[in-house]
Amino acid sequence: MVATQDRLHRITVARRDRITRASRLRLLARQIANGEYQVDADKLAEVLVERAQFHRQVRGDLLVRTTAGL
Repeated sequence: MVATQDRLHRITVARRDRITRASRLRLLARQIANGEYQVDADKLAEVLVERAQFHRQVRGDLLVRTTAGL
């Protein structure tokens, strides 16, 4: 029985580690709805804009490299 319990414990840990992005988002949405997690809308918007600018810069750099190699 000990081996079975150990095996089940390892399986549960593995499943917990493989939590999907969608399930993390559902959990976060639930926490926000329950008031357990506070969101600073201004900071969130700032971070999203910074991230978009970063991705735009990376895309531009990749396009320059691609066209320069032709």
